[in-house]
Amino acid sequence: MPINNPKKGVSSIKTLHTVTKSAARQTDTADFIELYMLEKEKQRLMSEETKILHRLDYVQNRLRIIQNIYEHSSHLLDPQNRNRNNMYGEETKNPGFTTIQIEY
Repeated sequence: MPINNPKKGVSSIKTLHTVTKSAARQTDTADFIELYMLEKEKQRLMSEETKILHRLDYVQNRLRIIQNIYEHSSHLLDPQNRNRNNMYGEETKNPGFTTIQIEY
């Protein structure tokens, strides 16, 4: 619908502007809510950080335990030492399967 009177259109725009301006929030209330939400987010993140640090501590302790086990049992994993550290003091020439004779 075309506007017949340009003044009427301008006054409508001004009226719309004043209605929109009066409908805007009060800045004090908006600032308070924003600060409140930021504080809640800060508390949540600090709590999450604490949980993560506890979990990290657990993981690091477990990794240390595993590393100690590997250090103490590394001689068992080395195939060259397996032949030398035979409990009978004999060196086996074939590190694979051995056959034994069974008498019936």
